[in-house]
Amino acid sequence: MFCSKTKFFVCFAVLAGMAFAAPPKTWDAIYKAEGEGDYTAVKIVGNIRMGKYTNYKEIQPVSFKVEDGMFSFSASGNMVVPANKIEKENFYQQCDKSKEAWVSYFNKPMTFGKEEQIVHIAGVDLACGDDAYALSDLRIKFTNPKAQEYWAANMEKYEKYKREQVAELRRAEQQHHADIRSMSGSFTDPRDGQTYRTIKVEGREWFAQNVNYEVPGHSWCYEDKENYCTRSGKLYDLEGARKACPEGWHLPRDREWMDMIVGLTKCYEGVDKCGKFAEKMKATTGWHGGGGTDEYGFSVYSSGYRKVIGKSIVRYEEMGEYAGFWSAQNGRNETIWLWSMGRMSDQMVRQLVPNNSKNNAYSVRCINGN
Repeated sequence: MFCSKTKFFVCFAVLAGMAFAAPPKTWDAIYKAEGEGDYTAVKIVGNIRMGKYTNYKEIQPVSFKVEDGMFSFSASGNMVVPANKIEKENFYQQCDKSKEAWVSYFNKPMTFGKEEQIVHIAGVDLACGDDAYALSDLRIKFTNPKAQEYWAANMEKYEKYKREQVAELRRAEQQHHADIRSMSGSFTDPRDGQTYRTIKVEGREWFAQNVNYEVPGHSWCYEDKENYCTRSGKLYDLEGARKACPEGWHLPRDREWMDMIVGLTKCYEGVDKCGKFAEKMKATTGWHGGGGTDEYGFSVYSSGYRKVIGKSIVRYEEMGEYAGFWSAQNGRNETIWLWSMGRMSDQMVRQLVPNNSKNNAYSVRCINGN
């Protein structure tokens, strides 16, 4: 089935009744491409070959062969598959039962000799049950040698363009990091004379180190050892966190944490879509197995946390593995959010703090202003 851009709504209605719950995520690639855009579903012949599933990476190598009308090629690549799909939903059987792929392309069929071939394929998605999985690192092999040469040449042009775009984005990112670092400063807490590094993000000044101010009865060093406080600040329960910041500064609100991350990463689509930025926020030391790159100068150390169990049991946990930061209460809403990252985290995540965990102790950063 072919669905042209002008017939999108008609085609969508037809496709909704097919094996897919929704069209594959190739529309953007098609319509942003230069030239005519289209896509079609094609049948797979023979077996779909998949590599051994690797749980911690969730990457599935896959290859298959298509012989369907003017489409005749073999394809291979990688696709990301959630662990629960493979473990609970008979993933392999669903793929073999569907035996269908979605091909997106943006030029009309080219003729080489007596064979008509689609030679500029922009993407291939594999159907597995009601889901479609886009192939990355896509490799295509046509049966027609001239078609293969044409496709390879066009792909090289595209890959070169992509490399240039990535390089330009990287240069812009490095300049952004340099701009943030150029606005770094310091603040001396008049209460105890301790000095903290600061950075400015989108015009707001943040502590670039964890607070180390003593709030009697509500702040602790990890394992009650002073050397941990010297490196990564004190751990505070919620009451202590509310008193930790000096006058003119405050415990960041949930929205301010979001704005800071967006400002650091220049990702304006929302925190959950900002990609793998945690490594760039982590300090270069203080994490098991090494540290991050600290490209923003925000210097997140793994400070662990203090866990209270019942009324008398206290445990210090996850030094080198975890960092958590309090946020302020959101207006009259009693909801409290914790912003945290782990040693293997790609992002800084937002966690709801249940009432029975508000006596636990985490780190604090401060932001200037009201």
